[in-house]
Amino acid sequence: MKLGPPTAGRRRWAVFLLVPASAAFVAAVTLVALWNRTGRSTAPAPPAPPGLAGWETTSEGDFEERNIDTSGSRLRMRLATRGTDPGTVKFLGLRRREEILLKEGTRIAVDLDWNYPANGSGLSAGIALAPASTAGNPLQLPDCLWVEYIGVPPGKNARLVVGKREKGNHRLLTTEGWPDTNRAGREIGLQKLQVEIGKDRTFRILENGREVFASGAQALPFDRAYLYLQVSSRSNYAPREIYFDNIVVEAAK
Repeated sequence: MKLGPPTAGRRRWAVFLLVPASAAFVAAVTLVALWNRTGRSTAPAPPAPPGLAGWETTSEGDFEERNIDTSGSRLRMRLATRGTDPGTVKFLGLRRREEILLKEGTRIAVDLDWNYPANGSGLSAGIALAPASTAGNPLQLPDCLWVEYIGVPPGKNARLVVGKREKGNHRLLTTEGWPDTNRAGREIGLQKLQVEIGKDRTFRILENGREVFASGAQALPFDRAYLYLQVSSRSNYAPREIYFDNIVVEAAK
């Protein structure tokens, strides 16, 4: 696994759409479900695996099994949630110890391998940037930006979600048309994600070299952040594994 060079210096949502009543109801239910993902738990985080001295483990919720280790050059996150509290979502991840200065030209790149789960329902995996440090779920912090894949039942498909949390308010920036369209999601595998910071606090999200979201000016509510890698699962799922690799933080020149 390549952990890129350190950088100098230092996750739901209000959606305002005019939609048919049925779609609005689905969206409302979805927002409640997403909000419940931020429920807190006192479960302590396990120690970071050997060889990852620049990272801290993050964890929230109860698990049947949880583990972070390396497999060859890749970082593996494995979790199982059978027999756990059905009212909470479980989060497992890593936080980079060093802050990132988010000025024009900064680039953050991560390879995420969805690993073709037999059932991707209730599973998510992605990255988050937040100006505050937490040992739990960064999506419950007052401010953050995140990019993640959310599993679509009942098979292996997923959909991409980009979201922002500012002063405690959730906002979904793109959901690939869901819930109005693309209800089935799409097949994903090894996904190359990039966050690029532009001038006037703009940012772009790229997937496999293709732009999937570009913000307007002053869209990024913070200028320094910690990088989080995270997976989550709802309760009563057998073990599933997500891999991360080629983690690069490139400072602005």
